[in-house]
Amino acid sequence: MQKGYNIISVLSSEIVPIMELLTSMKKHSVPEEVDLKDTVLNDDDIGDSCHEDFLHKAISSHLQTCGCSMVVGSNPEKVNKIVLTLCLFLTPAERKCSRLCHPDGSFKYDTGLFVQGLLKDSTGSFVLPYRQVLYSPYPTTHIDVDINTVKQMPPCHEHTYHQRRYMRAELSALWKAASEDDISSDNLINAQDSYTPDLNIFQDVMHKDTLVKSFIDEVFLLKPGLSLRSVYLSHFLLLLHRKALTLLRYIEDETQKGKKPFRSLRNLKTDLDLMVEGDLNIIMAMAEKLRAGLHSFVFGKSFLTSVQERDLLINF
Repeated sequence: MQKGYNIISVLSSEIVPIMELLTSMKKHSVPEEVDLKDTVLNDDDIGDSCHEDFLHKAISSHLQTCGCSMVVGSNPEKVNKIVLTLCLFLTPAERKCSRLCHPDGSFKYDTGLFVQGLLKDSTGSFVLPYRQVLYSPYPTTHIDVDINTVKQMPPCHEHTYHQRRYMRAELSALWKAASEDDISSDNLINAQDSYTPDLNIFQDVMHKDTLVKSFIDEVFLLKPGLSLRSVYLSHFLLLLHRKALTLLRYIEDETQKGKKPFRSLRNLKTDLDLMVEGDLNIIMAMAEKLRAGLHSFVFGKSFLTSVQERDLLINF
């Protein structure tokens, strides 16, 4: 063991944030059952709490990124209302892994939560931790309730590619630091910060959908304050779940349960009525949570080929 190696200080830098996360979840986690009255879906009309297009983009992108979203803003009530609205589209178990923001703004972004509310500082800014976001199990949607913007990370197969690329670079930097100097917590932090890929990980929501758009248009036609909207929401979620199961079975049949590569994406879109790109993204994300690695199986090879071609052109 190298001189100066202090395992306690190294582990403390990892354990303390975990304990802080557990403490915050004990007090501020989202309940398993969310009351529709506490959400935007209880408004009398579309636009009472937020702009219609903003609500549509927020829910659509939230579903496209496997139900993982961060909601940032300056007003804790406004942030938490959107957090609870998005949690309506999660399972009870996933809601327990979501967190409301705290009025004192003490929470930082934590990897692994499904939905989390975060407050901006006194200057109106919010520092996004690149490494923690990239290490999240799923892509993430970034929602700013102050300026009504919605950004999203690339889909699962691209997210996994960038995540593994970052991990390899970080391990390489750590190995280099260990071979040159004594390992300390400061050296580990410096090694982690020494690699920052030139990646714009949050992008505009490019693909429109019809599934969420129709749901929002129709749910606000129902009278608020009754159980009608809750029932309609349940039917909508059941529809998404059934479409995801159908998509999985379709791919299993086309590939003999993974024995052959999948080559009929165009036929899948036509046969399952998923010609609109946003609709396909939503159902693929739902299916990904049911069968991890689905995106990489369907899109991985073509994505890697395009990356290799891009790198070849850059180095030409």
